This record gives sequence, structure tokens and C-alpha cells, in this order.
Amino acid sequence: MTTEVILIRHGESEWNQSHRYTGQKDVALSELGREQAFRLAERLKDDRIAAIYASPLRRARDTAEAIGTLARVPIKLEPGLAEIHHGEWEGLTAHQVSEKFPAEYARWRTQPNAVVMPAGESLDDVRKRATAVWDRALLEQSGGKIVICSHDAVLRVLLLAALGLTLDHFWKWSFENASLSVIQVRGDLSAQTCHLVRLNDTAHLAGVYSEYALQAL
Repeated sequence: MTTEVILIRHGESEWNQSHRYTGQKDVALSELGREQAFRLAERLKDDRIAAIYASPLRRARDTAEAIGTLARVPIKLEPGLAEIHHGEWEGLTAHQVSEKFPAEYARWRTQPNAVVMPAGESLDDVRKRATAVWDRALLEQSGGKIVICSHDAVLRVLLLAALGLTLDHFWKWSFENASLSVIQVRGDLSAQTCHLVRLNDTAHLAGVYSEYALQAL
């Protein structure tokens, strides 16, 4: 039995565009982000998706709804897929954070698994809530094709968990806006083997890419 999981990062948000930490602030998609979501939906519309699980934050929810509308699949909103709570960093640029929280910011860039965001969360907090959604989705849709539409930090953590890697590897890859990554899951939760078959695919975004390198992550 093989279940295919498509990991989607939401389209560009207004705060991605202004290079600010967003976390759990409910910021809308930018105009570019809405076009990215449409391009993504066009790519997936004939993929026979069984279910779509999405963060309830608008930028992810609206991206998921674009996919669901064309694929004719309702979305399931999952609080466990919300972005990491950046706490006091939310609304600030990376430069502002590095000036206001120099020690924490330096650790975040080098030892992210050792950081608890000021008045926010740790990566382990995110892992616990996001993998609970992952496990339930696999039980509900075993053998089908699942879309998980979420956020950069959440997708990094889910991919690490699926591949049996520690949170030390958090910065090893990227998830650009409206990218898709594909994991094939074989077996059940008691004996699960995951294979990464596609990572950060943005082929559908020709001409509407975001400036990922400038975003606050």
C-alpha cells in the first residue's frame, strides 16, 4: 500500500513580500501569491487528490482553496499545520530581529532545534502538533493522494520526521512559495517507509517566482 503526500507551501504573502517574520499572524496572500496559488491549482487539478489538509491561516487556507476548487475536493482545516509561533519576532524583519534578539537569532540560524521563540514555540512543539496531523491523514486516506498545504517551518519539520532525520537538519533544504514536494509512504504507521521523490518543485511558476532568499525565515 502506497500513499502519496504532496507538501505545499502557501503562495507569497504580503509579509513575505516585505520580508517580515509572519508566524501565526493571519496575513493575506499578495497579488503575486494569488497568481501562484492559481498556477499551482492548475497543475494539480487532474491529479485525483483524495483529501486536502490545510493550515487555517489565510495564506495557506486560500492557497488550499484554490487547489480544492479546481480539483473539486473540500479542504480540512487543521490548527496543527499552522506556522511556528514566532512570538515577539512576528512583524519584524530579519535585520530587526538580529539587532533586538542577537543571541537568539544567531542560535536560530545555527542551532534552530535549541531555540524557543520569545513568547512563541520551539521546533519540537511544531513537530508534535504537525506529525499528529500527518499520522491521522495517513490513517484516513491510506492508499490515496493527500495534499498538505502549510508553511515553511512546518514543512521542514514534517519532511525531517518522514525521513527519520533530526531537527538539527532544519536548514538543509528550501520550500519556496507555492512549491510542491512529494513523499511516497509505503506501509502503515507501525512499519512506515517514506521516499522523497520531489523537492521544492516550482516548474509551474515560470514568470511568477518570489524573492525567496530575502524572506525572513
